[in-house]
Parts: sequence; C-alpha cells; structure tokens
Amino acid sequence: MSSDSGEVPPFGTPSLFNKPLLEAYGWKMRPFPGVKDQVAHVEATRKLRIRDDDVLVAAFPKCGTHWLWEVTQMLLRQTTDYEKRTKEQVMLESPGGLERAEQEPSPRILNSHYPFVHLPQEIISKKTKIIHVIRNPKDTAVSMFWHTQTIFNAKDLQFQDLLDAVMGKSQLPTQFDYLQQMSEFERTHTDHPIKHIYYEDMKKEPVKIIKDLAQFLNVPSSDEFCQDVANACSFDKMKKIEETGAKDFPKELNDAITGAGGSLKFYRKGIIGDWKNMFTVAQNETFDAFIDSCIKTKGLNYAFIFE
Repeated sequence: MSSDSGEVPPFGTPSLFNKPLLEAYGWKMRPFPGVKDQVAHVEATRKLRIRDDDVLVAAFPKCGTHWLWEVTQMLLRQTTDYEKRTKEQVMLESPGGLERAEQEPSPRILNSHYPFVHLPQEIISKKTKIIHVIRNPKDTAVSMFWHTQTIFNAKDLQFQDLLDAVMGKSQLPTQFDYLQQMSEFERTHTDHPIKHIYYEDMKKEPVKIIKDLAQFLNVPSSDEFCQDVANACSFDKMKKIEETGAKDFPKELNDAITGAGGSLKFYRKGIIGDWKNMFTVAQNETFDAFIDSCIKTKGLNYAFIFE
C-alpha cells in the first residue's frame, strides 16, 4: 500500500514501520486515515491563512491533545459546556480539517501533531500562541500501543514491535525527533509565545495548570471557574462523554477508521505510570538508555515525569 493512500495503513504489522514514507521539507509524514495525498495536504496546510487570535495546541501523538484542546476551548469561550465536535474537526492534518478550519469562528483553537515545517507558516510571522503538551515517553509509548491496536484494528501488534518503532528502528519520526524540532524552533524564535504543559502536571495539579494557561491566553481565570473547568475535563468525565457518542467525528475520518475495522476510541486509563504494567525489566533498561542518549545527543531540556 502506498503511503499516500487514503486507506488506513496496517499499523499493526512490523513491516509498516520499515516501509519508506513520503517526505516534505525534510520530515517524513505519518499516513493519516482518509487523506489521499499527504504531500498536497502538507502544502495546503503550510499556506493556511492564520488569524491574529488563533491558538494552536501542538503535541506528539498520545500526549494529551484531546484533553488540552477541550480545556482551551472552555477557557477561551468562558464556559464549561463541552464542544460538540471532536478536535479532529479542526485538526490540521485531518481529512477536511483545513476546510473546516477556514469556516471556524474566531477565536479558533487549531491542533496538530505536525512539525513546524509542515504547519501554517503564518504562525511564525503572526506569533500565534502555541500550547505544547509534553508527556513522559514511557506512558506515551504504552498509550500509542493500545491506540494502534484499537484505532487501526492491529490486534497482532506486539509491544516490543511498538517499542522498536518509537526507539527509532522504523521510518516514523520519534517523540524525541518531535521534541528536538520544537526545541530548535524555540531557540531560533525566542520571542514566540509558547506554553509548555506537562501531561503529568495537569493530572496532579489541574487547577493550577489551568489557571496558568488562562493567564497565557489572557482570559479571566477565577479560582472557581478554573476548578469548574478541571472538574468538567477530568479523565473519567471525558471518557464518559466519548462512550456516550456525544462527540461528532469528521465523517471522512470515521469512514476510514470504521471501514477498516477500527474503532474511534481515544480514552483508556489516562494515568501516570501505566508503563510499569507493560515494560519488562529488560525493556525498561533499554528504553532508559535510549531516553538518556536522546536527551544528550538532541540537546533536550525537558524534565520527564514518570510517576
């Protein structure tokens, strides 16, 4: 299957991880269900016109983008009502996402897993506020494993296959590649407004982090309102909203996923330290060494929170 196919790729098979991927601007592209021409989509994304009050939630996959997107829309709209649509409706790489984003009323809350070279380039000149979500790479890997099994119906995927892929033994860019390009952008654009939010801090001190985020967005942030947002966006409530089917997914994405036997479910446990239930001692030692190596060679300053 070519990497520009609109069909859902077989992420569950190790061969996919070693299959050549298309590149644009020096960055390999993850196939996205329902997008038939990845290169054309990236080009269109780079040209998307950015508004002065846009906000972008940016993160590597499985780091909490759904969560922060929901929190952000509540803060900007000063409500605890849930958005009726899923974030994929205005996700830049989602099929139809660009067209829907152009019709979105301001202020728009865009979201993406794209690296900066694939994002709308006006983000740079307009100094668009960016909320960057970071999660420890062990829990990210575990979440990615279950996500791949569920979304892509990849029941044959073994955890070791996934670990090999996220440790760079595949064609896919790793979480550390993503963090490196984020760090490099920040070093070369020191005046760009970027708010780093750790998934684990949000879990431990949601009201404090939400209040900090509200200040970054320059919106009212009373203790009571921030507590109400934290309560509304608790993992259990967000999971229940998903289970009731109250959120509308883009039809193109829904058809691509369910047509291949997958299921659009994004919430599983949402806890810190679930990696302890998956990693063997040997896998953990190998992964620790990989993390240390990446931090040193890629010049990263992120302090991961593992428990």
